[in-house]
Amino acid sequence: MKRKVFMNIFIIVVCIALISAATMAWFTDADAAGEAVFTAGTVSIEAGRKISLNDGDVVMGDFYPARVTGSEQGPAGYLKNQIVKKVRSNPKAVLSLETGRDEANFFSLGFGGWIIVEFDHPVYAPELVLVVEDTWGGNYPLEKADVYVSTTGEDGSWVHVGTADNHNLRRNQTYSECTLNIEDVPYVRFVKVVDITDANDFMNYPNDNTVDGFDLNAIMIPGITSEEDNWNPGDCNESLYTIINTGSKRINLRGEVTGSWYEYDEESNDWISWTPDPDDSVVTISPADSSSGWVQQGGYFYYEPSIPGTYDGTPVEERTVGLKLKVCLAGEETDNQYQGKRYILRATFEAIQASNGAAASEGWYIND
Repeated sequence: MKRKVFMNIFIIVVCIALISAATMAWFTDADAAGEAVFTAGTVSIEAGRKISLNDGDVVMGDFYPARVTGSEQGPAGYLKNQIVKKVRSNPKAVLSLETGRDEANFFSLGFGGWIIVEFDHPVYAPELVLVVEDTWGGNYPLEKADVYVSTTGEDGSWVHVGTADNHNLRRNQTYSECTLNIEDVPYVRFVKVVDITDANDFMNYPNDNTVDGFDLNAIMIPGITSEEDNWNPGDCNESLYTIINTGSKRINLRGEVTGSWYEYDEESNDWISWTPDPDDSVVTISPADSSSGWVQQGGYFYYEPSIPGTYDGTPVEERTVGLKLKVCLAGEETDNQYQGKRYILRATFEAIQASNGAAASEGWYIND
């Protein structure tokens, strides 16, 4: 069974309910998620707005950290008595990926040095962390660094996920994939990279400030695309939505997820709507984890616990929830008419104040 997780981030802002003339207008908010098949990005919504997304509205690409929270550069030179070059000493260089050959594109850790970066929000169910190192040239000694992830960044919270190095060079950069076990690391907020290069391997090189350990170009969690993959009968994919309550009030949350088929039209050079004949449902959408707090009811996915807001200083981790869906294509029922077609998954999330019985009065299924 093929399994791939598609990640989407939604920011839900919830404000105060409006009470006027004995009539209560529940505060609600909603946002459309765009095409979950192809997207990994962030969508923001505000009070009283409903946003319908087109392909171009969705932030595509990889998740990069927002800031450096700490770093300590080690010494250079195989005798460890040199200072790393100034142009290689900007920790913020690791917050984006830069190709080519430019010393300003990377941060040299120095022997035994380290750096910690933080993402703006928890990244749920990541499959790997990608660490990019700069090495220019061919048969250069091994430079390597241990990679750790954490949900809080606190001492004792770090989980070792792999070791990055400068082998398997792609022109000027090496891309090391550090695989994560979702059961051990449900989400990532912090990444730490620690140089473990053996300085003795460089004794045949000049003892100068260019011998400086692991040259870290970028840290990222790869974005998601499924356009290159084939979806075969019997396959199941997983689509993960992350919802963050950035408002002050506690909320109830529900999501509606639908899918549509498309075929490629050569005349318009675009994908157009397509309806199977017969129009039988060969796709099932269900929660991938029944213990996650989500309940499927009446065409919606309801998150049963209410989600706190920022009013009492609740940290973002406790204001963030994830909905992981399993999307399966039937086996025997899927005939050849589906070959070459594309299935697009769309989602809309709604938030409503969790006080004064607002959800129940609007007919929401709530068992909080």
